[in-house]
Amino acid sequence: FFFFFQAEDGIRDPLWSRGLGDVYKRQVSTQSTWDSDLMQGNKLKVLIVFAHAEEKSFCAAMKDACAEQLRKNGNEVKISDLHKMKMFLPLDKTDFTELDNPSYFKPQTEQGKANAKHMATFEPQLKEEHEKLKWCDVLLFVFPLYWFHLPGIMKNWVDRVLSYGFAYGHAEQPATLSPKKFMFLYTTGAPKAYIAKIEPQIFTVINYAIAFTGMTVLEPYVAYAPAHITNEERV
Repeated sequence: FFFFFQAEDGIRDPLWSRGLGDVYKRQVSTQSTWDSDLMQGNKLKVLIVFAHAEEKSFCAAMKDACAEQLRKNGNEVKISDLHKMKMFLPLDKTDFTELDNPSYFKPQTEQGKANAKHMATFEPQLKEEHEKLKWCDVLLFVFPLYWFHLPGIMKNWVDRVLSYGFAYGHAEQPATLSPKKFMFLYTTGAPKAYIAKIEPQIFTVINYAIAFTGMTVLEPYVAYAPAHITNEERV
């Protein structure tokens, strides 16, 4: 159900591929599940969390094409553009309008207390992000790979929005976001020959955190070194 395009150094002309896995000859085993959901008229609510500072980037074009194609297929889409939203802060006391224990800050405890109060004590922007995640059926992360991991601004979103008492709980109820689905799409600076050597480790670190919340993790899509290949190779 995905569809990719070209974009580099300000060039963002969409060139639609025949589907996820067609780009760079990458075959993805979960494509049929997504196609089945859409073809059978199972309309989805999709939240795209996007983390790239440049609007003319290939990564931004990926985000735009995702949203466009999903909407064409009748799905609802919301986008959290983290740089536009200026969500730069890490998890700290400012996430809350009031603290349960002002004398000693324990993030997990404060998150749990806020969620027990129906998110009433989360600061407004953070409360809105919780509501978006609660709303969606599918969560998509779109980002450039930085040091083999999520960009810092996206890791901050994970720390602050996949909060205790909302995305996960105590030992008897560790996962609370089932049956939502999750997929991440990212770009790399290095070519596939290099990145492929460490992809299992990259996927494991990100996917384990997401799977802990109960979401079903779908196979990711990777756009390898889009700034260093031709338009023909991108399609």
